[in-house]
Amino acid sequence: MKKVILLGLCLMLVFPVMNVTAGLNSPPDIPTIEGNSSGETGTEYEYRFCSSDPDGDEIYYCIDWDDGAGEICVGPFPSGTCFAEKHTWSSDGTYNIKVKAQDSNQAESDYATLSVTMPKTRTYHFYFQMILEMILTKIGMFRELIL
Repeated sequence: MKKVILLGLCLMLVFPVMNVTAGLNSPPDIPTIEGNSSGETGTEYEYRFCSSDPDGDEIYYCIDWDDGAGEICVGPFPSGTCFAEKHTWSSDGTYNIKVKAQDSNQAESDYATLSVTMPKTRTYHFYFQMILEMILTKIGMFRELIL
């Protein structure tokens, strides 16, 4: 009987300690994002994501490129390991890259964001070139009439 009571007391002491330590999982740090903040549609760009977990847990990076494809999660990576991913936008516009870090115990960081603009540079370049050619053609025709 004494063994049962002693075992019960031990279990009462051990389980609360286990529950307290299990509840101390800290979320990873908010990731950093490195990469271009502007570019051209149809061009591939590389972005680098970095985060650490205070508990040393492995990290998954969950990325949303804001192009309608949804969020993708990659990993796991050891805490403190950076991850690089390439992406291409198919339409002009401004996109907000969002990334969060999630540790192997499901704790999540807040999102980090980076605004990326894909301007219509090719369209403007095309119109500028067309207008310039028209002007130069008119100047050339004018010279021929004068001479």
